[in-house]
Amino acid sequence: MSGSPFLIFPWQRPFLPDLKAVLEDCGDGRSGSALLIVPHNRPWRYLLQLYAKDGGPRLLPKVLTLADMVKVWRAATSDVPLHTANMLDRVALLHDCVQHLTGDDAALSARFARMDMALFLPWGLRLAALLEEMLGQGLEAADLAYVENEVAAPAAALLGALGRIGRAYLSALHERRWTTPGLDQYMAGRQASRIPPLLLPGAERPVLVAGFSVLNGTEDVLLRSLWRAGAHICLHTDPALAGNEPVHWACAEHAAWLRRWQARAKLAVEPDAREAAHKPRLSFFAGYDCHSQLQAMHDMLEKDTKTNANMPSTAVLLTDSALLMPVLHHLPDKDVNVSMGYPLTRSPLNRLLDALLRLQDGRAEDGRYYWRTLLQCLRHPYLNMLRIEDEGGRNLFLRDALRRLETLVRTGSRFVDLAVLADECRAALPAPLSALLSLCLAVTVEAPAAARSTADMAECLRGICDFLLAYGGDMWRHFPLDAEAMFRLMSHAAPILRETCLAQTPFPPAVLHGITRQVLEQERVPFEAEPLTGLQVLGMLETRLLHFERVLIMDATDDKLPGNPAQDPLLPDSLRQVLGLPDARRRERTAAHTLYRLCAGAEEVHFFWQEGISRSALFDGKKSRSRFVEQLIWEEEQRRGALLTPGEEPLAGARCTVRATRVLPKSLPRGAGLDAALQNLLREPLSATRLDVYLQCPLRFAWQYLCRLAPQREINEGDDPAAVGICIHNTLRALYEPYLHKEVRRGDISMKTVRARFYEALEATDLRRLLPADSCLMLETAAPLRLERFLARQPESALILALEEKLNVDLNLNGRNYAFTGTLDRLDRRDGLLYVLDYKTGTIKRHDGSLWTDELFFRRVSRACAEAGADGRVDAEVPLDSLFEELRERLPSLQLPCYLSMLRARKMGNPGDAALVELKEDGTEMPLFGGLAEEDLAAALGYCDLSLALVLLHLESAPRFAASPDRHCAWCPYAGLCAS
Repeated sequence: MSGSPFLIFPWQRPFLPDLKAVLEDCGDGRSGSALLIVPHNRPWRYLLQLYAKDGGPRLLPKVLTLADMVKVWRAATSDVPLHTANMLDRVALLHDCVQHLTGDDAALSARFARMDMALFLPWGLRLAALLEEMLGQGLEAADLAYVENEVAAPAAALLGALGRIGRAYLSALHERRWTTPGLDQYMAGRQASRIPPLLLPGAERPVLVAGFSVLNGTEDVLLRSLWRAGAHICLHTDPALAGNEPVHWACAEHAAWLRRWQARAKLAVEPDAREAAHKPRLSFFAGYDCHSQLQAMHDMLEKDTKTNANMPSTAVLLTDSALLMPVLHHLPDKDVNVSMGYPLTRSPLNRLLDALLRLQDGRAEDGRYYWRTLLQCLRHPYLNMLRIEDEGGRNLFLRDALRRLETLVRTGSRFVDLAVLADECRAALPAPLSALLSLCLAVTVEAPAAARSTADMAECLRGICDFLLAYGGDMWRHFPLDAEAMFRLMSHAAPILRETCLAQTPFPPAVLHGITRQVLEQERVPFEAEPLTGLQVLGMLETRLLHFERVLIMDATDDKLPGNPAQDPLLPDSLRQVLGLPDARRRERTAAHTLYRLCAGAEEVHFFWQEGISRSALFDGKKSRSRFVEQLIWEEEQRRGALLTPGEEPLAGARCTVRATRVLPKSLPRGAGLDAALQNLLREPLSATRLDVYLQCPLRFAWQYLCRLAPQREINEGDDPAAVGICIHNTLRALYEPYLHKEVRRGDISMKTVRARFYEALEATDLRRLLPADSCLMLETAAPLRLERFLARQPESALILALEEKLNVDLNLNGRNYAFTGTLDRLDRRDGLLYVLDYKTGTIKRHDGSLWTDELFFRRVSRACAEAGADGRVDAEVPLDSLFEELRERLPSLQLPCYLSMLRARKMGNPGDAALVELKEDGTEMPLFGGLAEEDLAAALGYCDLSLALVLLHLESAPRFAASPDRHCAWCPYAGLCAS
C-alpha cells in the first residue's frame, strides 16, 4: 500500500508555524486529535509558545519523541513487562557470555578466559555499544573472521565470535526479561505491521512525522509502516525536492528516502518569490585561537545590543559542548538561555569526585594518602564554601579548617596519616567547625576508602551530594550548572551503580573506581531554558526544526563540523560496512543537513573558527576550517566572480598588533618600612649567606629578609640537594675528627673508613626514605668514589685546626661595627698559614682570579666607601651601582672573603688562602687567591674587607631593591612574584 505524498516545507521559511497550520488543517481545526512524532522534545516547547499566542483554551496535539514511540510499540508487542538493563548490566551480561564461549573458541579463550571485570570493562562497553547499534539498524550479529591485520588481537577474537556472542547476549536478555533501547527498536521493527492503537493513523486521528533527516534501519521500518497506514511525513528541506529541479546535496538523504519508499512529494506551503530567492548574509571570521574568536563574537553582539532596539532572534551554536563555559564568559549579556547537554565530566562536581577517586587510587598499603592529591581535594571550591553556624549564629567556614589541615600536610612526608593530622587539626578548632571537618573527612575520604561494591559507591556519591547540599546553604541557587550536575549525579549516575546486577559484587578498588568513572563519563547535564526568546545558546543537534534570524556558529572547524569519528579499537570505520553499519559519511550527511537547513532560513549567519596547523586541543590547538565553510566561501566567490581576500569582509580575521616593549627588571623602591626592617636586620649578626643572596639578587633579599615572605612549603619528592650536602658534610667531619689538632697525611684515611662513615651519615639523615630509590642508589654508588677522589687530591700533610668551627666576630666596615657569624667547615694550617676549606656538593660558580690584583678597582671602591656620609648616604656622583655590578660579576660569593676577614679580626693567625672544594666532581680545591706573594696577599686580605664594605654600602644606600634576572631565577622561591 502506498502512503500519502511527503509534505515538503521550504527550508527558507520557519518550519514550526507552517507545521502548526498543517496540524490544524489535518485535524479540521481540532489540533488536539493529532499525534506528532519528532526526533526530540525541544520543538514541542516552541509549538506551545505558538499555541499560547493564539489565546483561548484548546486541546493540544500529542507529541511523542522517536524514543517514546519505540517504547509504546515495544510495550504493545510484549507479553510481559521488561526491565531496561543499564550499561553495567549489559557489560556484566556480555562478560558472562564471553566467558561461556571461551571453552569452544581458542582465540577467545587465549584473550578472555582469565580476564576479570577490570580488564574486560573497556572491551565490554565497546561491545555493548556495537550490539546496540546493530540492533538499532535491525541487523543480526555475525562472526567476522580474518580481521587480525585490521584490529588488535583482543578485538579480532571478539569480532570472530561476534555472531555467537550476540545470540548468547539476546538469549540471556530474554531469560532475565531484560531489554535495552536497541533491542526495543529491533523487536518493534520485527512487529512493524502491528501498529499500536495509540500510534495508528485514522480519519479522526491524523499522525504527522516531522523533522527527520537520516534514519537507521528500524526507524525506516517503523516510520514506513506508519506512512503506509496513513501518517504524513513532513520534511523541512529544499523545496526543489517537490519538483524537477536539482536538489541541494545536503538533502540527498531525503531524496534517497523518497526513492526507497517509492513516494511522491508535494509542497505543504508554496514559497513566494522573495522566499524562493532568499540567501542568508554570510560572514566569516578566522581566529588564531579559541579566545580570539570568542572576543570577535563578543564584539559583534555588544555592538548590536547598543545599536538595535529590537534584537533579532539569535542563536549561538556550539560545535563542541566544551565551549559552553568560555562562551558564557564572553557573552556581553549574561541573561541568556542555554539549551544543550553538557558533559558531567567537565563539571566542577566531577573534578571533586575524580580527585577523591585518585586519592584512593594512590593510597598506600598502610592507609596513608599521597600529599599532593590530598591537597587537591582539600582545595576544591565546593568544600571551601561550606559553612556551619556556632552557638551565636556566626558562620564558620570549612575553608579555615581545611587551610589549617593543609599547613599540617605540608610539614609531613610524601604520604600522610590523615587521621593523625585531622586529630591535631581539630584540637585547635571550635567545636562546630571540628564536627564539620570530621563529617567532611568521613564523607569524602573514609566512605570511599571503605567502598567495596558499586552499591557502596552509589551510597558514597549520595552521601557527598547530601553533605554539599546540607552545608552549602543557598549558594547552589547562584550556581545552576553545579546544582544541575548534582541532580544528575543523584538521579541518574548513582541509581545505575545501585541497581545493577553487579551492585553487591565486591571489586578491587581500581576496578570499582574505573566502573564509577565510566558511569560518570556517560552522563550529560541537560539544559532546557525558558523563555524561548532572546539569545539562545544551543548545540548543533538541538537546532533541528528551529528557526533563528541570526546564527553565530562557534569553532566551525573540520574536526568539529562535521567532526571526525572517534577511533574505535573494536570496529574501525573501515570494517563497519562489512557488518552493514553506516560509516562516517552518515555523520557528515546529518551535520550537513542540520547546518544548511538552519542557514537557509536565517537572515545572517556568522562563522567563527581558529585555523593553522592541524591539532585538536580546544584552547591551544590551531585547526582548519570546516569543509562546509570552505564550500560556502567557494559559493560566495562564485557569486562575486572573485576570490575573497582574507582580512576583508566577509572573510575577516583576527588582528593582533605587536609592539616592542621594554622589559624592565622588577624592583621594590626603598621606603620607610623597608628601611626600618633593614636597620633591624643589621642589628642582628650578619652571615655570608645573607650577603650572597643580596649579591645575587637584591630583590630576593628584600622579599626574604626584609618583607619576611616565607616561601610556600612543599614536600620534596625528588632529589634533596640540601640533605645530600648535610650527609656529605657529616661524613667528612667524622673522617677528620680523629685528626683534630693533629697532622693528617694523604693516605691515612682508608676507603673502608670512608664507606663506614658515609653509611653511618646516610642512616642518620634518613636519606633512604627521603630520596627516590634511583637517586639513593646513585648516591650510595657515587659518593664513596667522589670522596676517594677528594682524599687523593689532599696535600701531603696538613694540620687540622678546626672542624665545623662557629665564628662570631665584629668587623669594622664603613666606619661602623657589624656583627658577623659563620661556620667554618674546616680550618687547616699549611706552610705556617691558615687555610679555610668550604665543602660544596653543588655546582660552583667560579670567580675572576684577577680581581685580587686589580688595585685600580679596589681604589675606586675605597674612595666610594670613604665618600659615604656618616648616615650612609652616597653622593649621586659616586658610581656605586657600577662598582656593585662589577663586583657581583667578578665575585659570585662573599663566603670565603667573609671567613678570611673574620679570621683576621679574631686574630687566630695569619690567613694564607681559602678554597671551595668541588665534591660534585673530583674534590678539586678552588682557591680564592691562588698563591699570591706576601705583598699581594696582604693587599688581597684588605680587599676582602673592601668587598664586604661595598656590598653593605650598596645595601644601605641603594634607592631600590632591583631584580637581577639570571639562571638562578629557575629555582628562586620568589620567581612567581617577579612574573606577576
